[in-house]
Amino acid sequence: PAMFVEVSPELAAERGLEHMGWCHVITARAAVEGRVMVTDRLSPLRVEGRTVHQVWLPYHWGGNGLTTGDSANDLFGISLDPNVLIQETKVGTCDVQPGRRPSGPELMDYVARYRHRAHLDGGQYAPFVTARQSAIGQEDDGSQDKERRG
Repeated sequence: PAMFVEVSPELAAERGLEHMGWCHVITARAAVEGRVMVTDRLSPLRVEGRTVHQVWLPYHWGGNGLTTGDSANDLFGISLDPNVLIQETKVGTCDVQPGRRPSGPELMDYVARYRHRAHLDGGQYAPFVTARQSAIGQEDDGSQDKERRG
C-alpha cells in the first residue's frame, strides 16, 4: 500500500516507465511520485487528431496514516465543495516522467521549468482544445458562429 500511478502500456512505452518502478507526475503546482502500475484499464484517446494519454492516481492519499507517500491533492489548487468541504478538483493536465521527483529547492525549480515548458508563466497561452479563437483571447470574426447557424 503506497502511492501509485496507473498508466496504459502505450504511455509506459512512450515514457520509459517500468511496472512497479518509480515515476512522478508534474503539474503547474507541484510534482508527486509513486510506483508505476501498467494496466490495460486505461486507453489513449484521440482528440483533434492527437493522442492524449490518461493517468490515474488514488485520490484520497496522503503522508499520514498507515503508509506514507505523496498526495494527489498537491497537484491541483484547493477548491472545496461547498456542501461537504472536500477538494472538488478531480481532473487536470499533467506530465509523467520516469524516476523519483526532485525535492527541496530543486522541486520548486523543476515545477517552474514545467510551467515555462507548458507556457503557463506569462507567455502565450496555447490551449489544447478550443471551440473558437475568441475562447483563447484571439480575434474572432464570428465566421465559425455564422457557419453553425447556417
